[in-house]
Amino acid sequence: MPGTYRWIVDSERVLGGIALRHELNDFLLRVGGHVGYGIRPSARRRGLATWAPGRMLGDARALGLDRVLITCEVDNIGSAKTIEHHGGVLEDVRDTEPGTARRYWIKL
Repeated sequence: MPGTYRWIVDSERVLGGIALRHELNDFLLRVGGHVGYGIRPSARRRGLATWAPGRMLGDARALGLDRVLITCEVDNIGSAKTIEHHGGVLEDVRDTEPGTARRYWIKL
């Protein structure tokens, strides 16, 4: 599946990573979405989790996507707030293979 993958690095230390999946298969539509990211626990609370999805939204626009799906675990309030900060509109909360997930769409 085509995608854009970036590491978030400070000097030579990896602080996190982010992925933009260019298209969605059935699994990604249910569970994973277009954008996925993770920040090392020791690097959290620096704004990286807010910056990272925003960085990939520009790439998604450049690819011609008109909206992207981003999901998070239902109890991950920090991720939900980050997604909403970028304009995410909650579509639903559903049970998925890895657990209950919030599913948000962001119009580009």
